[in-house]
Amino acid sequence: MKNNDINRFVDIVNAIGEPEFCQCLLAYLQNFIEFDSASAIHYRKDHVPELLYADLTPSEQNIFHARFLHGAYVASPAYQAYMHHAESGVYPWHTLMPEGFKDSQMYETYYRPSCIEDLLYLFVDCGQLGYVQLSVGRSAPNPLFESADIEVFKAVSDILIGLLKKHLEMSEFKHIQQAQPLSSLVLDRVNMLLDNFEPDLLTKREQQIAKLVIMGHSSQSAADILCISPGTERVHRAKLYAKMSLRSNSELFSYFLDKLTQESDGL
Repeated sequence: MKNNDINRFVDIVNAIGEPEFCQCLLAYLQNFIEFDSASAIHYRKDHVPELLYADLTPSEQNIFHARFLHGAYVASPAYQAYMHHAESGVYPWHTLMPEGFKDSQMYETYYRPSCIEDLLYLFVDCGQLGYVQLSVGRSAPNPLFESADIEVFKAVSDILIGLLKKHLEMSEFKHIQQAQPLSSLVLDRVNMLLDNFEPDLLTKREQQIAKLVIMGHSSQSAADILCISPGTERVHRAKLYAKMSLRSNSELFSYFLDKLTQESDGL
């Protein structure tokens, strides 16, 4: 390890529990892998996600701090991986995407305008303290992460996981206690909308399909999850669109975001 690498590692250790920790950690990581942007988010049950760090490109910044952090994150592949208790480790973006995600309204609304070409995630399960999602991204015109990049990230992941766990433990009172309870904020409303979407208008099956569409699943992917044929899924989808006077996945996604934003504005 070069002296410069050692100095950066010492900086990380000294910054554990302090606001500059994530910046020091990512400066160390950039010795091993090149990336254009990075963020760290803390997820914990019964709390809104807490943004620990963000160093984003201008196009990402506009998207990330608009609706994404105000509830639309719930439809992101990374958040869904957390909700399904993904183990600590490195996850390339494409391995988290549901089938057809790049044709979804979620992708069109958030990821394409941000010019993100690829993402690598590090998930850290911190037990009762929740999860930390560390992500690094590449933007156009830079290339996708290659297998060698992923392997390098995996090689240092144990070090990063250990440091992030210790940081979260030492900064619990500074960060976790500042998070606001979900009972009166966004995530409670997001889950309610997704799990009980227009209950007076739609059947349970139509509600399930609406939820999967909003989360970015294709017709085939939704059919597989619900154990029905794609044809049956399309019939249910057509009925729910007719009941709601909608014409497309895009309109359904916009309808969901409008309802979410209306409720969030009133909190």
